[in-house]
Parts: sequence; structure tokens; C-alpha cells
Amino acid sequence: MVNHTSSVPLYIQLAAELEEAIYNKEYKDGEKLPSENQLCKQYSVSRITVRQALSKLEQKNLVYSVHGKGTFVRLADMSQSLVKIVSFQKTLEQKGLTGHTEIEEYTLKKIPENIKATFGIDNLARLCLVGYANDLPIVYYNSYMISVIASEMFPIAQLWEREKRAFSTWDIYPELRIKNLHMEQKLTAVIADANIAKILKVSKGDPVMKMETHAYSNGELVEYKIAYYRADKYSFTIKRQLDRDVYENAY
Repeated sequence: MVNHTSSVPLYIQLAAELEEAIYNKEYKDGEKLPSENQLCKQYSVSRITVRQALSKLEQKNLVYSVHGKGTFVRLADMSQSLVKIVSFQKTLEQKGLTGHTEIEEYTLKKIPENIKATFGIDNLARLCLVGYANDLPIVYYNSYMISVIASEMFPIAQLWEREKRAFSTWDIYPELRIKNLHMEQKLTAVIADANIAKILKVSKGDPVMKMETHAYSNGELVEYKIAYYRADKYSFTIKRQLDRDVYENAY
């Protein structure tokens, strides 16, 4: 508790109290801190003191504020290798986080003509998923796939959503007995439009990472996915070697 008779400013004491609680996991990654009013009552301090303390924690990159929502413990960065596909659930577990996935949309209608042209067929479906780390949305999956596959995948997605599981479409493919699956991916940096900003709870114009994936089974395109990752929460890594020609030409 803060000491009102100490020479140490109250906001510094409060910041230290909250910082210790965060490191002791009393407040978990992504969890909302008590409101300013609650902190005022709990520690018998003014609103100005609370705001100064929270500002100090923000400077240390321990918390972040969402307008109209409150202050949240900053999630550990989600780092994922580009060398191999890792399930969303496993990615969370590696960071000591819990999460779940929600179905944002499933439809067989209004498939864009350019998407149909990419597949070369008309019988397609769209499945959109939102992946959460704790209660914070960090990735939005917008998938187009062959309707016969989608018809088998969607009921599984519904079941796993009810079970509060964290998953993407990649996690469901083994359940469908689809073999020889390989992917071609392209990663770019873009800014969030109004729709993406709303889904990922960021501001319009904020940077996000866009991953386009063409998934093939036995040479046939079965899914085209556009995934949007929060750039402040996600990173991708890859190990690379310098081209041998660089060494040979250097000497």
C-alpha cells in the first residue's frame, strides 16, 4: 500500500505497487486494470495521482490505454517463425497466454469475381475468424476456400468456438484428412482501414501486417487467406544465410 507520510511522491509509490502486481501475475497479460475510480478508492489517492502512475507504467511499456475502454496490461510480443506453420494455440502457449477464436462471418454469397478467377471456379465460401490472446483481438483471418472443404470445416469451427479453443483454418485441415498441403505466402505492411480497425480494436490508419497465403493440396488451390496481424503485438522471424556468391566476390 502507498504511504501517505512518505517523502516519495504518491504516484511513484502507486506505479511501483501496480508494477509489482503485474510482475507477480496478479494482473495477467492483456487483462484490464481496475478503473481510475477503483484505484482512487483502493489506494486513497486522487485521480491525478492515478493518471500520473498509469502514465509512468505506459512509459515503461507495461500497460497501454484504449480510449473509452480503460488501461490494460501489455501483452507479451507474439513472435512466430516464417520457416514453418505453427498453430495459433501453440503460438499462444509458447508465450504463456490463453486465447480463443471467434467466427466473424461464414457465407457462400458475394464472393468477389477476382477471387473466383484466382481459383478458376465459382463454388467458393468465405470464412472469417478473429483470434484473441486473452481477451484482446490480435489477428483477423479472412479465408476463401473451395465450398466442399468449407462445408466440412465450418461445423468444426463452430464446435471449437463453443469450446473456446484458439485455432485458425490450418488447425482444422488435419481433421479433414487433407494431405500434401503446402503454402505460398507474402507478408506486407499496410494501414488499418475502418473495418480492420474495428475488428482488431486499433485506430484507423494504425500499422498492421498483412499475410496473403495460397494453400495447395496435391497442386490444387484449396484456400486463399488474407490475415491481418496487429503490428504492436505480432512479429515474424526467419533465419537466413548470406549468399555464397557474396563471399566469393568479396575476395
